Amino acid sequence: MRIEQILHGYDNGHRMLAASVLLKDTREMELVAILSDWSEYVDGDNGDSSYVTAYPLKNSGFYVIAKTWYAGEMKRPGCVWTQSLLLPMSELNRIDDFRRIIDYFKRPSMEDGFEYYSHPIDFVNKYILQESYQKLEADGERVGNILTSLVQNAGPIYYKAGVESHPELILLSIMNVLPATILQRVSWCSGSAYVRKMNGQPLSCQFLTGNVEGGSFISLEAQPLWVKYMVFGIMRGDVNKGQLIRMFAEDIQENGANYAAVVSVLYTLEDFFKTNKTSEERYKEVLELIAESFPHVNDGKVIKKLCTNKFFSNRYCQDETFFYFFSTLSLDGVFDIEDTKINEKFNDFVTSNRSQYTSLLNKIVNAGTVNAWGKALLKDSADILTEEEVSQIVVNNNHLFNAISLLNPSILNKIKWSELKRNDVESVLPIIMDIRSQGVFADWDDLFKKLLGEGIEIRGSLASLIFVNGRNATSILLNYVNSNNNHFVGFELGKQLSKQISAILTWLESENAITVNVANAIVNAVDEHSNLVISRGAKVWQPFVGLEFQNLRAEVYAFMFSLSFNWPTNQTALELMRISFPPLYILQANESLRYEEWARISQYMEPLSFWEDWNKCKKMRKTVVKRLKQAGYSMNQLYQYTPDAEINKQLIRMW
Repeated sequence: MRIEQILHGYDNGHRMLAASVLLKDTREMELVAILSDWSEYVDGDNGDSSYVTAYPLKNSGFYVIAKTWYAGEMKRPGCVWTQSLLLPMSELNRIDDFRRIIDYFKRPSMEDGFEYYSHPIDFVNKYILQESYQKLEADGERVGNILTSLVQNAGPIYYKAGVESHPELILLSIMNVLPATILQRVSWCSGSAYVRKMNGQPLSCQFLTGNVEGGSFISLEAQPLWVKYMVFGIMRGDVNKGQLIRMFAEDIQENGANYAAVVSVLYTLEDFFKTNKTSEERYKEVLELIAESFPHVNDGKVIKKLCTNKFFSNRYCQDETFFYFFSTLSLDGVFDIEDTKINEKFNDFVTSNRSQYTSLLNKIVNAGTVNAWGKALLKDSADILTEEEVSQIVVNNNHLFNAISLLNPSILNKIKWSELKRNDVESVLPIIMDIRSQGVFADWDDLFKKLLGEGIEIRGSLASLIFVNGRNATSILLNYVNSNNNHFVGFELGKQLSKQISAILTWLESENAITVNVANAIVNAVDEHSNLVISRGAKVWQPFVGLEFQNLRAEVYAFMFSLSFNWPTNQTALELMRISFPPLYILQANESLRYEEWARISQYMEPLSFWEDWNKCKKMRKTVVKRLKQAGYSMNQLYQYTPDAEINKQLIRMW
C-alpha cells in the first residue's frame, strides 16, 4: 500500500515544508494545514509533548494519521513539526494493524532536511500470528466507551489527558476493529488543550488537558455483549478479529446497529460467552439474528453469503438441519436465494442424501411453522420424490403425505397402488376427493383396480369421478367382475356403467365368455333397443350365447329374448332367442313370470284370437315358430330345439 505524506512546520509561519502529494481539493489541503498546527498540548511526561491526530479527507479519498511534535528548538514559541500520513481510504480495510503506522513517524530536524517527507511510504501488510499479538495496556472500560461512541456516532467524547500514557495506542487499536465505512466519519486527537474542530464540528474523540465535559462513562459490565466481546479482542491485540469484521464493511456501512449485529454473529458462532448451547442451536440463533438485523434481501449480503456457504454452515450443523432451519424460521424475504446459492446447495443435498431428504420433509411438516421457502420445498418434493419413496411415505407417514399432497396434488400420480394395503388406500381417498386434487390426479384406472381388488366400497361421487376421469373404467370393472364368479357390480358402479354403453359393447366384443354377474350388470346397464346397440350388430352379443347352461335371472333371459329381435334372421340373435325362450316359457307356464319380464318381451308376441289372448305360452310358441320359419328353419330342427321334449312337441304342433 502506498502511503503519501505531508510535512508541516515553522518557516516564517506555520506552513507546508515537504510533501509526496498535493491534494486537488484546496479546502482539504487547508484542513491538513490547520489540523497540523499546535493544539497547545504540553505533556511533561513525554518530554516532546507529541500527540497524534486522525481524520478523514473524504473528497480526496485519504484518511490522515498525523503526529505532531513540539519544536522547542525553534526560537519562536509554539512551533511544531507535524508529519501527516495519508492512507488511501480504499485500502483501510486491508491494513493489518494501524499501530504499525507509528513506526513510520520520524521527527524532522533542520539538520537532516526534509527530503524523506517528499516521497511516499511503501506499507506492506503482513499476517500476524496469535502469539505475536501485542497486548494493549489501557483501561478496558475506557476502550469500551470510546468504541461504543465511535460505532454509534453518539457525538464527541472527551477524556482527561494524562490519564492514559499513550492514548493514541487505544485509538489506533480501536481503528483496527472499525471498517472503512465507519472510519470515514471518525476523527480524534490524543492530546489538546482545547476542543479541536473539523469543518466546524468537534472531533469524535479527544484527550484534553482542560476541563472535560460530555464524556460518556458506562461501566464495561453495563455495556452490550458485543462491546465486551470487542474490548476483549482489542485488549489482547487480536488484529485478525478486526480484519474479520472489516470483511463485512459492505454490510455494516455507517450503521452502528449493523456493526453490533455482525459482531453479535461472530461471538455467537464462537460461543464466546460460553452459553453451553450446541453448535446447531448457535447457528439457528445466528440465522435469526441476521434476519432481525438485515431483514431485506439486499441488506447484509456478505454475512448472509458467508453463513449460508456449505463449508461454513457444515461446521455448525449438517445439511438436513440447515435446510430445516431455512424452511421453518422467519426468513421470508431475507436471503437472496440465487446470490447465496441455496437452491444449488439444496439440489446437491437431495441428490446425495435421499433418506435424509425424506427425514427433512417430515421434520418440516412437524415443525408447526413453515416459511415460504419451506412451503415451496414441500411443494417441489412432489416432483423430486420417486414412486417408491412416495409409496413408502403413504405407508409410513400419512401426515407427511397429506401435507405435500395438499400443496401439490401431483404427488398422487406417483403412488404405486399395487404396493399399498387397504387402510393405506382408504387414507388417501379423501385427498383424491378433495376439490384441490381434482383435475390433477390422473391415475384413476390404477386406483380403480386397487379399490376393486381390496373390496373397498365405491360411493357415488367417487364412482362418478372414476368413470369421468378414467380412460378404461368400464373394461376394468367388467374384467374384474368377469374374473371371478363371486364378483359383481354394485348399485353405484352400475349407475355409472349405464352411461358407458359404447364402452360396454367394445369390451363385450373382445370377450369369448362372460360370467353370470357380468351378464347381470350389462342387462341392468344397457337398453337393448338403443340405436347404438342395434348399429353394432348381433355378433357383439356372442358371449351371452355361452351362458346357455347357466342359471340366469329372468331379467337376463327377457333381455336376451328381446335383444334378439333387433336382428330377426341373424344366427347369433336366433341363438339368443333359443337360449332364452325355454326358461321364460317355463316360468310363464308356472305363472311365475313377473309383469316386468313379460312387458319386456310382449311387444314381439304374435297375436291370437281374442278368446285365446290370455294364453301367453301359446303366444310365445307362435312367435318363436314364425320367426324360425322366416329365418329358413325346417320343422325337423324343432325336435332338438330346447332341452325340454314337451316344449319341442308343442312347437312342432304350432308349426
